[in-house]
Order: sequence, then C-alpha cells, then structure tokens
Amino acid sequence: MKGTCAFLSFLLLAATDLVARAAEPQPQSALEALVAEALTRNPEVTYYAGAIAAAKGQAVQAGIVPYPQIEGFAGPWYSTPTRGGTATGWMQEYAIYQPVFFPGKMSLAKAIAERDVRVAELGLQQFRLSLAMQVRTLAYRLGVATANSRIAREISERAASLVDFLRRRPSAGVQGYLDLRILEGSLVDLQRLARELEQNRRAIQSQINALRARPATTPVPDTIFPPAEAPSLSLPTLQAQAKDRNYALLMRQTEIDRAAKSLDAAKLAALPDFSVGPFWIGEKGTNFDQGPGIVFTSGLPFWNDNKGNILTAEAQRRQAEALHGSAIWSVQSAVAASFATYLTARKQLSQQSHDVISRLRRAAELADRQYRLGAIPVQTFLEMQRQYLTSAQALYTAALDLQTALLNLENLTAGATLAPR
Repeated sequence: MKGTCAFLSFLLLAATDLVARAAEPQPQSALEALVAEALTRNPEVTYYAGAIAAAKGQAVQAGIVPYPQIEGFAGPWYSTPTRGGTATGWMQEYAIYQPVFFPGKMSLAKAIAERDVRVAELGLQQFRLSLAMQVRTLAYRLGVATANSRIAREISERAASLVDFLRRRPSAGVQGYLDLRILEGSLVDLQRLARELEQNRRAIQSQINALRARPATTPVPDTIFPPAEAPSLSLPTLQAQAKDRNYALLMRQTEIDRAAKSLDAAKLAALPDFSVGPFWIGEKGTNFDQGPGIVFTSGLPFWNDNKGNILTAEAQRRQAEALHGSAIWSVQSAVAASFATYLTARKQLSQQSHDVISRLRRAAELADRQYRLGAIPVQTFLEMQRQYLTSAQALYTAALDLQTALLNLENLTAGATLAPR
C-alpha cells in the first residue's frame, strides 16, 4: 500500500514536470470546478429535471376530483284531463351531480404517480453521478494524454536534433550514413506517434467541453493527473453496497412497486364509478307540480371485467421483476470487473520503484550525449528512447486504470465507500 501511494505520488509530480517544467501542479479545485460546471451547464441535467417536474404534475393531476356535472331538461307538457280535452303546459328538470371514483381508485392513481416521481428523481441522481464520473475520468485521461504527448514530442525533438547533428558532421563513412538514415526513419515514426497522441489529447479535450456545453476548442486544465488514492476495498462489501444503493437497481425496484400498484388499479377499474347529487323538477299544466330529489348514477358491471388490462398489468409486473433480477446480476458483474481491474493496477504500481520514470528520462538524455560522443551505437540510443516512452505510457496507463476503476466502483455503489475527493 505504501509503495503504491509513493509511486502514484511520484506519477503526479512527474506528469506535472513533463507538462510544464516550471509550473506549479494544477490544484484539485480545477477538477471540482470542471465537475460543477458540467453539472450546471449540461443540457441533459435540465432534461432530467424536467422529467421530475412532469411526473410531479401527473401526481398533482391524480389527486384532482372531476368537475361536477349539470344537466337540464325543458319543454312543452301535455295533459289529458279525465273529462276530455287537452291541457298544455311546460316541464323542466335540473340536476347537479358530482362524479365519484370507486373507493381506492384515486389513492392507487396517486401511488402510481408517486412511483413515477421517484423513478424520475433516481434518474436525475444517477445521471448527475455518472456525469461527474465522466468528467473526472476524462480530466485524468487528458492529464495522462498530455504527459504522453510531451514525452513523445521530447523524444522526437531529441531525434531531430541528432539528425541535424549528423547532417552537419563531416562524413563518417558508411556507418555514419546508415546511422543518419536509421534516425531519419525513426524520426518519421516518432513524429507520427507524437501527432497521434496530440490528436488524442485534443479529442479528449473536446469530449470534456461537450459535457460542460462549451465549444470544442475551449481551454481545459491539462495537468489534472490521477491522484495518489488506492484504498483497501472488499469485493463482498462493494457488492452489498451496490445492491442497496445503486441507482439503476433502485429504479428497477421502484418499477416493480409501480407495476404492483398498476395491477391493483387494473382490478379496481372493473368496478364502476358513480355520481350523486340533487335535482329539481317542475311541471305546469292544470296544476303546478314541483319537487326536489337526489340523483344517483352508476354503471352496471355485467360483462366488462377488465380482463385484458389485468393480464397486461400482470405481464408488466413480471417484466419489471425480471429486469430487476437481470440488473442485479449486471451490477454485481460490473462491480467484480472493476474491482479486478483495480487490484491488478494497484499491484502493478506497487511493484515499481517510485523514481522509475525520472531514471528513464535521465537515461534517455544520457544516451543522447553518449551517442554524440560515439560511445554507443544508434540502436542503443533509439531503444533507450522507446523504452522511456513505452514505460511511461504503461505506468501512466496503470495509474489511469486504477482511478478509472475506482470511479466506476464509486458510480456503481453511489459513492458509498470511497474516500472524499
């Protein structure tokens, strides 16, 4: 553990030195500023917030009682008296009644809407955590890419200087001629590699700017290096925390609850709603007759048992349960994979000397001086430069893999166990 932290601490210092020899290390606040800006400006945050507002609107709607209804009838009225003849008049009838849901229907509608709100809120929390993890990962990748690009550029400049040196040196026979051509060919490959690494660095910069809704060429701090954090973790603990806290699993569990409420609602839907209210009727013919009363209306559930919707709701509940079970296995597998990557990278870094990269850099500089003096062949010079580059890339990649795995575990466990950043 001590070896890991010491080596990672050196990586941070070495990368900063490679990126800007005389500059101070980029403060950690720069990374948090990037994360905060992405959480504030990313348009998808607004989308998920809108989904919550829409779900809350449906929850409000589920608790609204329908409008009262009014009915009126009016028209001529004819009456035939018992002694012959016909009397005419008019009649009118008015009723006001309030539609009422069958008991339990409104509470179930509210419960379903509340589950929709919960799913929307979990979706926003999951996206915010995922977005923060993406920004951190890309910021670390940018720091590593910048360090690798600077090393490649340093080596290609060293090789170009040697080519210029050999061209200006008096002819040294066939060996000098061949050395010059070997260096020229190697310089082409080194320049290609430096160009590819620089392109990769710019691509990562564009991705960070896309997440924070900025133009692709907006400057981004490029000295944010993977921190020296390698805490001891336990796979069973991580899997238990992921099962209890993972946002995707919480969403699936909420969807199961919602499906169960929808099934209850489908069963209740077979029972008819009703309405009740006062009415008044008046008739005028030979006499004027009038009177109030109570009106009651209801459907008769003779043949509509809502069987189709009940079958659909049952199937949707089974689907929700199946998705939840599948999500559990998927999350557990992802935790195990990230944990294995974390252990592998941690072990690799702990086995390396804390000053290996600085020693390789000094050796590469020494090879340059010794070749100019004729003490070593060109193959030794080139091999030393390649070892410097490839070893630095391998160790920086291991440091990046370590932090990426740690961030993935933080995402999967909703930040349950990892140390504050």
